[in-house]
Amino acid sequence: MNYLLRKEEIEKAFLEISKDFETFGATEKEGEVIFDHVHNFDEISDKRSRYAPKEFLIQRNENVLSLEKTDRRAVFGIKSCDLKGFYIMDKQILGKDPFYTEKRNNTLFANFVCNEPCEGGFCSSFGGPVLDEYDLQILRDGDQYHVMVSEKYEGYFKSYRQEDGSAFAKFKDEFDAKTVHLPVEGLEKRMKWNSSLWKDFASMCISCGACNFSCPTCYCFDLYDEGEERKREWDSCILTGFTSSSAGNIRKNLDERLRQRFYHKFTYYKKAKDVYLCTGCNRCVEDCPVGIDIKEVITHDYSGE
Repeated sequence: MNYLLRKEEIEKAFLEISKDFETFGATEKEGEVIFDHVHNFDEISDKRSRYAPKEFLIQRNENVLSLEKTDRRAVFGIKSCDLKGFYIMDKQILGKDPFYTEKRNNTLFANFVCNEPCEGGFCSSFGGPVLDEYDLQILRDGDQYHVMVSEKYEGYFKSYRQEDGSAFAKFKDEFDAKTVHLPVEGLEKRMKWNSSLWKDFASMCISCGACNFSCPTCYCFDLYDEGEERKREWDSCILTGFTSSSAGNIRKNLDERLRQRFYHKFTYYKKAKDVYLCTGCNRCVEDCPVGIDIKEVITHDYSGE
């Protein structure tokens, strides 16, 4: 259902939700947008956080021998590219990983739709910024807020003015007209195993793993024992030890590991789950210290290779 709320009304709705949920939001601290506890709607920033807030669902480091109950949480100000990443990961993880599932089922996400395309971002190539799946989807229009509400949370908004959703459709058309659409369709068929692109990237890459850690759809982890705990922590497919085993490393060369990263995103996941493992947030490009650009994988001419 779609609603149109004035500023004082969305503040009231936020407070009602806060009675039932531990409430977090994107907020500016010392010049950086992070996620922290918030107590009123005015504390929430419209800006995108530097890092994808996937720690709400996948902790950087956790003990997997003990599953702790997650209190109900509401997270406001997550951007559409990050929320879409969760729905993409759901296809592989939800219902299979009990730690992810516990957090996912107890977290309400309220995504703020970007009013303007961000520099370098290409979310519209992957269906953004207005999403088909959401809990609360909020589009700011001056002092008014267009809100899409899933059936699960409609009780918080039923006293407010309904609308037909045309504002979101109009906005999406205007947003799409401002941004460049990349040739994503059919990429899994165009990519070439022996493309020169992988060696070109490898000649630049320093294997820092920043691209994986900043990505809203990367979910790989390492598992190890520490004392009486069994820990899992974020891992990166381009690190040397990622595929190491007692038999050695099946991807000894960096170009092979980089190829695996992009094939997982644009070929393997697409064939297995019918969706690309990318939301167009551009964080991997922003965080790469040597300027490797994932958009080159999409726009590269593979036909002559």
